[in-house]
Formats: sequence, structure tokens, C-alpha cells
Amino acid sequence: MLSSVDVHNYLQMANIPHELSRMPEPARTASRAAAVLGLAPHQIVKSVLFYADGKPVMVMIPGDRMVDYAKLKAELKVSRLRLLNADEVRQLTGYLIGCTPPVALKTEMPRYIDIQALREDVVYTGGGEPEMVLKIRSYDLVRAADADVVDVIR
Repeated sequence: MLSSVDVHNYLQMANIPHELSRMPEPARTASRAAAVLGLAPHQIVKSVLFYADGKPVMVMIPGDRMVDYAKLKAELKVSRLRLLNADEVRQLTGYLIGCTPPVALKTEMPRYIDIQALREDVVYTGGGEPEMVLKIRSYDLVRAADADVVDVIR
């Protein structure tokens, strides 16, 4: 199992400014993390994983939004889209669902970030462990994850 140390080391090697910090309590959802950290839910960027025509992809979206499956299918030019379950997330990424970071993944996969996730200069995302959070500038997140910017939320 990977951890916040792997996230930190990855970002350090890539020379990406970031902060990893311990939350007062574990938060498995974006809305809970926002409440614990005293943030608006859209300041949390959640990583949602799918199989798109059988291949894994990660989509980063604001914590208060949902992926529009039709928009994502069109963007990826695929016919089938399925959300990964908790075991699949752990096997593919090396992290638990609910704290999956957008970087330092066990399996390389294409990553996408919704344009709305970039409306804040600084965002918070999974830090690799249930009680860890990653604070990063939104444009650094795009660079660190090598993510394509898309419009895929409802």
C-alpha cells in the first residue's frame, strides 16, 4: 500500500510546491473533508476513477459536483464507462478510496481535470491516507498530474 510519503516524494522529485498535512479526523468524502478543514466543498478536488472502454482513467472534479457520464464519454470518445469499486481503486492506484491522490499512482493512467476545479488558486485533494490532505495550487496540480483540462461535470 502506498502512502502520503509516496505523494510527497513524487511531488518533491517533480519540483512541485505542495503541503501535506494531517487532518484532525479522517474524512472519506469531499464534503466531510471540506467541513473538517473549514473550506467550501468546491475547494476540495476529488479524484474519481472509471474504466473507459475497459481502460482506467482518473477524473478530478470539484468536491460538490458529479461527473456527467455523457459529457465524459464524448470527451474520451468511448462507448462504455464504469465507475471503479473500492477494491479496483486500491489495486490500480495503491491507495484507499476516499483519499486517493492525483499523483504517485501504482498504475499510470490518463488523468483529466474539470475546468471548474481550477477556479480556485489553491485546492485540496487526497493525500494518500485517510487523515492526510494535499494542498496544492490548481495549476501545479494540472502540471503534476499531467492532466488534460476538460468540461465533464453536471
